[in-house]
Amino acid sequence: MDRTCRLASAKLTKAHSLPQEQAKDVTESIKPQFVTIKQYIGELSQLIKPETFYRYHDRWTNVLQTACALVAFSIYLAESRLATPADVEEYLGFKVNTENADITVFVITLEEYLHGIISLFNELSRLAVNSVIVNDVKRPQHISAFASELYSGFQLLNLKNDSLRRRFDSIKYDIKRIEEVQYDLRVRNLI
Repeated sequence: MDRTCRLASAKLTKAHSLPQEQAKDVTESIKPQFVTIKQYIGELSQLIKPETFYRYHDRWTNVLQTACALVAFSIYLAESRLATPADVEEYLGFKVNTENADITVFVITLEEYLHGIISLFNELSRLAVNSVIVNDVKRPQHISAFASELYSGFQLLNLKNDSLRRRFDSIKYDIKRIEEVQYDLRVRNLI
């Protein structure tokens, strides 16, 4: 599953060097990888019993975080919106446990989903810089508005002092990078 996620990530990276209109083609090109990832998660779910879910959870959580990040970036590129838990379920085939309910079937945890969304900030900051390189000076404005709104939503969460909190703290650097792109474009009268 990790190899398939890396392949999908490599294909999605091409979106950084394309204008916005062509980004949808990139998202279409990774649909086969999402099918494969869904199959791998299905196989994993058959091996894991609900009572042992958290005992072995650390073995697959990183790859599921990556898969959630791929879904989030893919949906942003295709539709310029945030991937919802329902979108993640559609792409990966398993429900996001948004209520932190007891585990009775294999699920994608809320933390894995949120890690994926935080990874979206990294991609958005790169996309803002690379959009200017391909002469798409309007796109960083949309990225900035989207990232700021998303960051405001994250600030409402009461995160514990764990890896999710540390990754959340890194978002401000991605926001700063996006704002620097905006500033440079304004100083040069390009927007």
